[in-house]
Amino acid sequence: MMKRDDTAQGVECVAVDLSVVEDLCTTFTTHADVGTVASLIGAVPLAVDYRSPEALTSSTATIIRWGDGILITHPYYGDECARQEVMSVLSRDGHLAVCLVWGVALSLWRKTYSRMDPWYEAGASLAYFAYAANGRLEVGFDPYDFDRAAPSVRCGWNTGAVDVYLHDLDFTPLQVVTQQSGSSLRPGRRTISRHKYACVTLMERIAGATFPADVERPDSPDAGFTVASPVPAMSDAEFAHFMGPPQS
Repeated sequence: MMKRDDTAQGVECVAVDLSVVEDLCTTFTTHADVGTVASLIGAVPLAVDYRSPEALTSSTATIIRWGDGILITHPYYGDECARQEVMSVLSRDGHLAVCLVWGVALSLWRKTYSRMDPWYEAGASLAYFAYAANGRLEVGFDPYDFDRAAPSVRCGWNTGAVDVYLHDLDFTPLQVVTQQSGSSLRPGRRTISRHKYACVTLMERIAGATFPADVERPDSPDAGFTVASPVPAMSDAEFAHFMGPPQS
């Protein structure tokens, strides 16, 4: 269940168990109309219920109104809305496109020490967050390996584009002490990942809304689409312009 919580310091945070969501590919855009977004990404309404076995393909997407715009999500391990071409198309003409992925969808990404290679080649380590505007990537980073004080781990044309939304967010893993069961009780340690929660909160702040509890399979009969005509791939020159200058 998705809910929100206030800490003792009064900081609003996500209070949902995202660890059960093993694979996620979702993109928010500030367009106002579902039909417009579907047309831009080459999607058409599904002829069957998107929750049925007949719709179980990587081309299946759900498109719903959310916050100040539209949310696109792939319920069946697709990654179409994370493509750089889709991010570019959705962020043109004064709009934004914000993408959060982890798990299977990371086949589009690869992180190197100094720059971001084409997203379709391989995967980042565990997750990826990208923010595009005016048809180009403003900032992208691997939140599992993220230090907000070190822009060198980010890529894009404006690596500080989301800094205003980063207050009180913690991307670092949390180490907790555990007590092992058995005859000899010995303390141990367990690592709790927090980057998923930080990224969802970041997307919530940008969209001005609480992340949907049923984001992967919304309870709406008209939310299902199939990407029938994918946005054409960028040329190398177009990709280089979209990604921005290499980071030193």
